[in-house]
Amino acid sequence: MRLKTLLKSAGIKAVKAAAGACAAIALALALGLQYPTAAGIITLLSLQETKRETLITAGRRIPIFLAATAIAFFSFQLLGYTVAALGVYLLAFVTLCHTFSAAADIAMCSVLVTHYWVERSMALGLIGNELLLLVIGAGIGILLNLFLPVGLHAIRKAQGEIDSAICRVLDQIADAIQGHTVSHLPKFSELERLLEQARAQANRAADNALTLDLNYYREYIDMRTNQFLVLQRIQIGLLRLNGAPSQAEQIAVFLRRISSTFGESNNAAALLDDANKIRAEFRASELPRTREEFEDRAALLHIFNELEHFLLLKSTFAQSLTPEQRARYWNES
Repeated sequence: MRLKTLLKSAGIKAVKAAAGACAAIALALALGLQYPTAAGIITLLSLQETKRETLITAGRRIPIFLAATAIAFFSFQLLGYTVAALGVYLLAFVTLCHTFSAAADIAMCSVLVTHYWVERSMALGLIGNELLLLVIGAGIGILLNLFLPVGLHAIRKAQGEIDSAICRVLDQIADAIQGHTVSHLPKFSELERLLEQARAQANRAADNALTLDLNYYREYIDMRTNQFLVLQRIQIGLLRLNGAPSQAEQIAVFLRRISSTFGESNNAAALLDDANKIRAEFRASELPRTREEFEDRAALLHIFNELEHFLLLKSTFAQSLTPEQRARYWNES
């Protein structure tokens, strides 16, 4: 299924690139420009993964091209239209591009500059020809990428998968507390993969939604990532737990309650109230009588403290939301 999706995506990108390049060449031909195929190449080089990247790339190419033209003018004036002059131009221009983190523009601008070299001229008409090729190629690239989907459905799906994976981990922790065996330790590989994938999707969506504020999704993934780190620390506490203190069953039940009520719009307020009651019962319970009981109680307390931190992360996130965000993402009026 994943291979099929990748092939479909690659096919769409190929069709878009081919259609855009052909359209750019056709427009350059219709305008009677020299070297019309260069417009198609520039279109291909202008297609980026997101709308934001496409606009940034296109926006910087005109000043970079003008800088390339200026360097070429001085090189050709000093040394003529020779290989040596072209070498001097490349030395200066490549250095400039690397200095200003514009290495991706070296090939495109240099192809346009070689037209001056081939024509042995830098007449204003030829410079205008090259500038139009650049505008056509970059312009069609921008138009094509305006139709890139934001991908909100994929992000919402990823959120659901992450929440389900965290619920499974919480249940595994409860099993480990009740079973006191390494075989019940939670598995984090799937959750880690889902978080990385969701972060990439959220960043891509934000860069494709130029007029929408999608920071909510990034902040949500950050919150879940921080909770993931807490769960990893809880696992360390599990490794130190050798016995079954009297509070173990209570903590396991609390973990399953968190898992059963887990969700995007749960602000964790009720769960934090339950945690306060459990902490009060902890303090009121009898002191451990042996060293082993003391160590197990300490390990369990460590797990409980981390679990409370886990809930506080969600509570803090919920409190940081604006009324507009709650209405939009949590369907709260």
